[in-house]
Order: sequence, then C-alpha cells, then structure tokens
Amino acid sequence: MEHLAGNGRKKPKIRAAKAKAGEENHKKRKLPDVAEIEIDVSAPEPPSKKALRKAKKQAENPSKSTTEETAKPAADSAADSQKRSEHGIWIGNLPFSATKEDVRKFLISNGSFAETTITRVHMPKSGDKFGKAQNKGFAYVDFSSEKAAKEALGLSEQLLTGRRVLIKDAKNFTGRPDKPREQNTAGAAPGNAPSKRIFVGNLGFDATKELIEEHFARCGTVANVHLATFQDSGKCKGYAWVVFEDLAAAEAAVKGFVMIKEDDEAEDESESENESRKKPKKPRQQRVWVNFLLGRRLRMEFAEDATTRYKKRFGKDGEGKKGDTADISEAEPTEYNSTGDKIRPPRPAKAKKPEYTRYDQDTVQKLSGAIVESQGKKTTFD
Repeated sequence: MEHLAGNGRKKPKIRAAKAKAGEENHKKRKLPDVAEIEIDVSAPEPPSKKALRKAKKQAENPSKSTTEETAKPAADSAADSQKRSEHGIWIGNLPFSATKEDVRKFLISNGSFAETTITRVHMPKSGDKFGKAQNKGFAYVDFSSEKAAKEALGLSEQLLTGRRVLIKDAKNFTGRPDKPREQNTAGAAPGNAPSKRIFVGNLGFDATKELIEEHFARCGTVANVHLATFQDSGKCKGYAWVVFEDLAAAEAAVKGFVMIKEDDEAEDESESENESRKKPKKPRQQRVWVNFLLGRRLRMEFAEDATTRYKKRFGKDGEGKKGDTADISEAEPTEYNSTGDKIRPPRPAKAKKPEYTRYDQDTVQKLSGAIVESQGKKTTFD
C-alpha cells in the first residue's frame, strides 16, 4: 500500500522517483554503429515503369513489334519519294469530289510522260460532305523532269470530270490577293489621332442625350454630347458625338471599358495589433464595360477635333469653298510700284448679257393664244 499524507496526497519521495524514471524514458536512444551504404554512380540507370510495361507488352505480342519495325522503313521510304521537287505545277478549278487518282489519270492520259515521272500529288482536304471526302478545289503536282512539267502546263483549260482546269507554275503567284494590312491597335479610325472627341455609333432610337451622358460619365467628366436626331420625331438617328474633358477618359471609352477601384470592407474591431501593423494591401480594381447601351453593342472611335473639322469644311481650301482655283506654280508673280504697294491686276471685264431677239407677230399670237386673222389663202392637197 502507498503511504499517504494527512491530506490524502502521495509523499514527495514517491513523486520524485517517478519523475526521474520518466526523464530516463524520454532520453534519445543512440543507433548502433552500421556501415555506410555505398552507391555506384557509374552503374546504369534502372528502367522506368513505362519501359518495363513496354517490354512486357513486346514479350506478350512479339509478332506485332516486328511488323511495326518493318513498317517504319517503308513509311520513311514513301515519305522520301513524296518530297517536293523543283519542277511542279498548280492545278485549280478542280471538282470538290476529285481525288489524287483522278489527277494522275488526267495528266497521264493527256501527256506523253510516264506515271513514274509524277513524284508527288498534294491535294488539301476541306472535310467530308454526304460521307465523301472533299478537296479545296486545287492541287500541287511535282515532276522529276522539267520537260514533263512544261508539257503539263500545256494541258490548261482541258476538261477534268466536267470542269476546265487552270494549270500554272507552282512558283507563279500572280493573281493572289495581297495580305491584309495590320489594323490599328488603338481602336481609332485610320487618319484620326486620339482626341477628347469620340464618335459613338449603333445607338438605339430611344437613346437620349441625358442617358448617353450618364452612361459615359463612368469614364470621366463629359463636357458635351451632340446627338443626331430626326427633324420630325426628335428621336435619335443612331449616332452621336461625345466630348470629354480629359484625353484619358476618351481613350477608356474607345477601349470599351474602364478600371474602377473597389471599396475595401470595414476592418473588424477584434483584429489584433500585429495584424494592424501589416502593410496595407493594394486596392482591387474592377473592370466596368461601357460598350453596351440599351442592349446594343456600341461602336466607338476617335473623331476629329472640332477646330480641325471646321478648318477642313470652311477653311481656305475647305469643302465649302471648292472652285476652279489655279495652281500656285502657275500663278502670276506679284508686282510692286515705286512706293512698295502691290499692283493689283486689272479685273476681267464682265460678260455682257445676251440680247433677246424680238418675236415676230405670228409667234406672239401663237404664244399668247390670240386669234389669228385669215389672210384669204387656202391650202389644198392633191
């Protein structure tokens, strides 16, 4: 039996003995001395799991592996024979249902060269239609000799399954359309530099000046909105001009979206002091689109500045003052008098108004509708 003190607790000697035994149990045990493992770096790398699976499949089906190995050289030799040569032709206006064999038969039957002269027939495919393969209407054919290629060029305008084919040299690119020019990445129309004034198209007929101003106010301060309207109904014609106070606002409107900072949520009062000492996070930005209004996708582009447009229309050489003006190179040199003043050239004489001839009495009577008196002459016909 354990010796208890007066208050029911164990004696201090027993507690100290148990604590000492616990410390001994928690001490780390030393590992026995073992020889270190030696690794041979020069040894070959063990095969991977993928290689082991492949070897297992080959062991199970030895015949399949041998056929694959024999098929590879045959495919390589076929690829070598199908290489492009320097002597080739392009055949166009082909029927979409024509095949490579049809092209070969057409060339061999109409030419004097052998079939082995044709080294390659390349006919791009466009897809299947009604379960049959379709081509794109043209093909490239390569020959081993220049003589056969020239002879094939003479077969142009001949019938192939009901269509007259067009044959050209494979290196002849006449008639090919030019590559499209690179479009402006800024979104502006060609010739219009970025400005505070933009053109807005594809507007709905129910659009109003106030609605457009409120819609584009998210990009920046709107200075003016000019809305084109019908004279009878006063409704929108479908386009308008918007002028901003800042150039950045106009650029954002042409892009079709604007970046707006999101409001940060209120911090919790129970945050600790360590969290409050952290660096403030960068404000998040939200993309707001402005290229849709009343369910219609708007078309925005930079417009000419008002002053530039006014000079073009009503300036010295504007649209409103077009006329027969002489070239500067052909203009007469200006002359000056002794006092230094310009001598004005004499004004050309005004053209005289044409004098109207007086009508005779018979004509006046016919025009006025008066009764013509008879002169006692009678006209008879045989």
